[in-house]
Amino acid sequence: MSSEALISYCWPASQLEAALQALAKHCGLQPEMGEYNSAEGTLELPARLQAGAEALDLLVEQVSCGYAELETMLLRAAPALLRLRFGEGDYFIALCGGRGRKLHLLTPALRTEKICVEPVIRQLACELEEPQRQRIEQLLDSANIQGRRRKRAMAALLRENLAAVQLEDFWLLRSPSHRSFWQQLRQRGLYWRFAAMLACHSVQMAIFLCSWWVIGRAVLGGHIDTGWLSAWVLLLITQVPLTLLTARLQGVVSVETGALLKQRLLASALRAIPSRIRHMGTGQVLGRVYDAENIEASALQGAFLLLLGAVELLIAAAILLLGAGGLVYIATLPLFLIAAFFLGRAQYRSRRQWTVQRLSMTHRLIEKMIGHRTRLAQQASTDWHRGEDSELSDYLESSSHMDNTMASLQVLLPRLWLLLGVIGLAPIFIAGSASSAQLAIAFGAMLLGYRAVLKCMGGFTSALSTAVSWEKVRELFYLEDLQLRGSTGLAIAMSAGQKNSSQPLCYLRDIRFTYKGKDQAVLAGCNLSIYPGDRLLLQGASGSGKSTLANILTGIQQPDDGLLLLNGYDRTSIGAESWRKMVASAPQFHENHVLGDTFLFNLLMGDQWPPHQESLRRAYTICDELGLTPLLKKMPAGMLQTVGEMGWRLSHGEMSRLFIARAVLQNAELVVLDESFAALDPENLRMAIACVQKNTKTLMVIAHP
Repeated sequence: MSSEALISYCWPASQLEAALQALAKHCGLQPEMGEYNSAEGTLELPARLQAGAEALDLLVEQVSCGYAELETMLLRAAPALLRLRFGEGDYFIALCGGRGRKLHLLTPALRTEKICVEPVIRQLACELEEPQRQRIEQLLDSANIQGRRRKRAMAALLRENLAAVQLEDFWLLRSPSHRSFWQQLRQRGLYWRFAAMLACHSVQMAIFLCSWWVIGRAVLGGHIDTGWLSAWVLLLITQVPLTLLTARLQGVVSVETGALLKQRLLASALRAIPSRIRHMGTGQVLGRVYDAENIEASALQGAFLLLLGAVELLIAAAILLLGAGGLVYIATLPLFLIAAFFLGRAQYRSRRQWTVQRLSMTHRLIEKMIGHRTRLAQQASTDWHRGEDSELSDYLESSSHMDNTMASLQVLLPRLWLLLGVIGLAPIFIAGSASSAQLAIAFGAMLLGYRAVLKCMGGFTSALSTAVSWEKVRELFYLEDLQLRGSTGLAIAMSAGQKNSSQPLCYLRDIRFTYKGKDQAVLAGCNLSIYPGDRLLLQGASGSGKSTLANILTGIQQPDDGLLLLNGYDRTSIGAESWRKMVASAPQFHENHVLGDTFLFNLLMGDQWPPHQESLRRAYTICDELGLTPLLKKMPAGMLQTVGEMGWRLSHGEMSRLFIARAVLQNAELVVLDESFAALDPENLRMAIACVQKNTKTLMVIAHP
């Protein structure tokens, strides 16, 4: 395909926002058209795409791809935008799918076209390939390699020589995580796969019943021959691919739904308002982690067993109602459903009460383990285990009640089905009004229903546990900061240099803040103006509101009253996420954290990951200026050395300097350090102060007098 033909499928740079909206609508992402600032068309490409995606309430992510993985990337990245360069102009391919070696493109005429992947790869990597091609051509000429071997050798040598090259002209378009969980399932096509799984299982059960009808009629009719046996065997064999297809669809739905659930929970946890979870202890948080794992491990499996068992039960009930004794079953089946409802409700209530007590015991146990040293030093030994016997007794009673209700459910319900089935057949059997074939079908349906009830019981146990766990986990969704769900793009414009240098960087007027449940305000009538380049020292007694002011500046807390502006814009206009990118903070030591990963990851977790070369260079420079070079030299792997959970391998002063470096490396407009120098000796204190003054644009340091 020529360049002229390929360019006809591309969107020009002037229509980038239209391409973004059309691609999102075509791929079912349901864009919500918001306000778009026309001035944002002058931004650079990444900022322009980000602003357009935020206006549509979508996520756009720039990704890189190695040369060797280009074909795989193009075939699997949809929906995505891909930039191609033709001469001096930029054009974009709206990628909406791929299959085989064909790409599905959305053209400016809003038609879907299929083209081969090779021309796109050739145009995308032409500037990289051209110098290599000339050298490889000379090598192949000297080796006298021609024909197909020459083409294969050229491709192999290009992959080898360009293996380390990364291309960054890809932007993935995705639905934001705050969208409805069911809506995201539909967008991924899981509803159709789920329906296909149920339909496949229903067809399998129908063929299963037909197979036994064939062999039953042959036996009862007394004419067993090769034809009847062959039909029976063929029907049994037909079930094999249907069973495999059902299992495959079940696995796909399980994996996709589990991954989506994890993403949704992680997004909610990252957007949680700190003040709403501060009252939770470590044990309560750990309990929700266990519940989330329980949902993923047992929810889908239990739900599938329950649904597939329900399908079999409906088929069995339909056969009973349409066959011999149908009128009797119409009267008795409601009794079975009523009994199932009340037994299931009793089990749900007992499981819910048991879960509450289990989480309460877990919370108290974890808190005692964390405070073990303090308890040894300050609490009398006679009080260490006070209340534990009472807790265990209540827990044992709840466990016994739950086990009894579960035993009643699993023992009584299947046998109740058999009992009602026998009661329905008894009058017909005694009267002798039904044929042997009808009685055989009725008995078969009764046994099929019995097996279905047993399957439902196994699924109900897992699904019940999941339902109770979900009540605790879904509380995370109500802890979200809704203002973190995107911005209007003003912060991007400001970061691109569209700022008024004559106004304060941060302006506070009559700020008032009161913690929930408190009567007295921590801050009242607070006024402050911070200009670019300022160096501020904020001192005050403990409890005077210094850290609260820092939290308000960084966007962690929202003031109850007053005016707070950043570069002349409020938080709603800029967006909470962009606000936090412009104001970085190193909180107090007990509120900051070190993750059990490498030293480098803990440094750059607030900047970008994976890091670029410039980020690595700045990280080494900042660490050297903070006096961390001797520490890095002692580590066998240097910056790639893991620091252990909660940073137990680091001293108090080393962690303090790590927190300072993390805040500085975010390259924010304003850096707030809350008592970050308290744990440093005089020499390291001097180096740290010199480093932050040199590498921060605007600085506020909070300290005690």
